[in-house]
Amino acid sequence: MIEIGTLRRAGYVGKPESNWWKWRNKAYRVGIQPAHWGHGSIELRNQTLHAIQVPWRFGGQRFYFLCECGRTVEKLHAYRGQPWRCRHCYGLTYATRQATLRDRCQIKAQKIRERLGGDLGTLDDFPSKPKGMHWKRYARLCRQYNAAGERFLMMCAANVLRISERLSGGRR
Repeated sequence: MIEIGTLRRAGYVGKPESNWWKWRNKAYRVGIQPAHWGHGSIELRNQTLHAIQVPWRFGGQRFYFLCECGRTVEKLHAYRGQPWRCRHCYGLTYATRQATLRDRCQIKAQKIRERLGGDLGTLDDFPSKPKGMHWKRYARLCRQYNAAGERFLMMCAANVLRISERLSGGRR
């Protein structure tokens, strides 16, 4: 995956950053090694990427890739050696869209623990309040964590009951 911000900072689109060489190295690592660039196009070995400049409502401008399908996007993906395209062209979705409801509850609880600086494991103690965080926000995150954890455990228990019923052939 490549972001338009990386190419902008590297100087391939718009004005380069003062440390442009770091951003060019990042682009090289994902396979972006342009032969020529300028006027909104970046010529690669097997493809030309097009970028457009859009005025931003707060002043200045933003840059976007113009995908072959006509969408303006900030990120392009090279899926299994294919040309750079947007995620819609390849039908790529987010991981949480493919997760079950039970897994989404677990992911939500883990993200709250991670936001508070704790480990992802649910068996560890709940992280203490980080310095600078308001107690009201910390209490809200604790409630959200507990609710997501309870839903996850209830769904796991329901799944275990369903499996045990199947194994016993519907008898109790």
